[in-house]
Amino acid sequence: MPSPTRNTFKKSERLCSRILMDHLFQGDNRTASSYPIRAVFLPVEEAVQKGVSILISVPKKRFHDAVDRNRVKRQIREAYRKNKHALVEQVAQSGKGLLVAFIYVSAEIESTEYVEKRVVRLLDKIGAEL
Repeated sequence: MPSPTRNTFKKSERLCSRILMDHLFQGDNRTASSYPIRAVFLPVEEAVQKGVSILISVPKKRFHDAVDRNRVKRQIREAYRKNKHALVEQVAQSGKGLLVAFIYVSAEIESTEYVEKRVVRLLDKIGAEL
């Protein structure tokens, strides 16, 4: 019987390094969009980054209140946590790492179900382009 996959989101899955962030946005990155979210991603060598690391950005320009920005970030993080397994397995089989930034581009807070559908669509697009 296969072991069940756990829906966790650990510190090692967060993109915290300023150097890797600069590498993600200045390198030969690729983008995928599914309104209201845009994903910027960059496959890297496993020596640079192992597995998938993500960054979530919600601009202060669109949401002035921190409460609203945190809610949108929580929605995206939860959607990723629940639906990441196919992408993580694909990256592990390729023997590379993946840096991903999710950028919220809408000026309105969408429902959690809608955000989750869009994150799933983005994860499928990213997996198809790898």
